[in-house]
Amino acid sequence: MSDVIRIYGTAFNLGRTPPPLNGEEVWLANYHIGYNQRLPRALDEWTRYFNLHSRKHMNETYPRGVEWYKENGKGRPFYFQRHQPDIPGSKVFPREEIEAFFPEAIGPTGKFYSTCSVCWLIPFAIMKNPKRIELWGFQLSDRKPRDAYLFERPCFFYWVKQAQDRGIEVTYQKEVHDLPFICGDPSTYTGTVYGYETKPEE
Repeated sequence: MSDVIRIYGTAFNLGRTPPPLNGEEVWLANYHIGYNQRLPRALDEWTRYFNLHSRKHMNETYPRGVEWYKENGKGRPFYFQRHQPDIPGSKVFPREEIEAFFPEAIGPTGKFYSTCSVCWLIPFAIMKNPKRIELWGFQLSDRKPRDAYLFERPCFFYWVKQAQDRGIEVTYQKEVHDLPFICGDPSTYTGTVYGYETKPEE
């Protein structure tokens, strides 16, 4: 396991990501087209790929992505809610292990505090105990419809702080540095669990 885990989002600033030089892990998530548009080399660099949406959602929303997974999974793992027998490298995302590792992130209604993909990936990365987590291609601006980033951002910073409190260095780009570092509070969270409730397997 590398001392450095890079997690790539697909915001416009992803294009400013320098290439990995020292065997860093590179984690991607969701539909591959965003990477193809903003940092095509990411589709060669990745070491783990994640999609925590249901297979039904993937099939209906981006079938080209499913075909890409089938063609590109050999030798590298794809993590899903469930094992996908037709996708090489398919693995079950360790939701239960993550929830058990972070019991303080379970809210009053039994909901794990995760509002977007990276808010599952950061705690998973923390469990790997790297020296540094690098977050590239995230902006978290308020331009997303229905103020979704206003909802996701406190959770993002909560998990950044969880990493920092464990002595893990966390880096991210200027667009995120310029935002107020306000952490959400799992003890008051009663919303949905990203992926498993927002786009669940039937």
